[in-house]
Amino acid sequence: MFKKKFLIGFGIVSLATLAILFLIGLAEDDTPALPPPSPPVKKISVYLSGQVKNISVVELEDNGNLRLVDAVNKAGGLTNLADTAAINMAEPLTDGQHIHIPTKEISLQAQSVSAPTSSDLVNINTADAERLATLKGIGPALAQRIIDHREQNGAFKSIDEIKNVRGIGQKKFDAFKDKITT
Repeated sequence: MFKKKFLIGFGIVSLATLAILFLIGLAEDDTPALPPPSPPVKKISVYLSGQVKNISVVELEDNGNLRLVDAVNKAGGLTNLADTAAINMAEPLTDGQHIHIPTKEISLQAQSVSAPTSSDLVNINTADAERLATLKGIGPALAQRIIDHREQNGAFKSIDEIKNVRGIGQKKFDAFKDKITT
């Protein structure tokens, strides 16, 4: 009889233990869920030269709206000699871009030497296709290539850089170089 009572008691204790463990397992899990992994950060590199405090290649996290001012700030800012009128601090940045910040003196010298008397110059950095097509030897297709080139590579730093556009050689450049500006 003792064995029977022992077995019944052992069975009841075992069932009670299993019931308690089952109820604990059903209780809500209070541990917070792990946050989803953050997407990888895309970075771009831009080379800054000229009148910046630290001439260097700066690496920036690409948030989709990077501007020249972001790169300049990362390079320590501009020097006192920087010609801020010659650059666009709101210029969008692209990976691998080289931006040269000119000095005030060099810009003034360049303007005094190459400044034509005519106020009817075509700005190759801002002109639309119709305005570019007014230049000697530039038709609608070549005008569009000029626009495509500056959109892909950034603004022309000097008028000579327009020769980097396919279809514009020295001879064609010589025909309109006195009619353009940057």
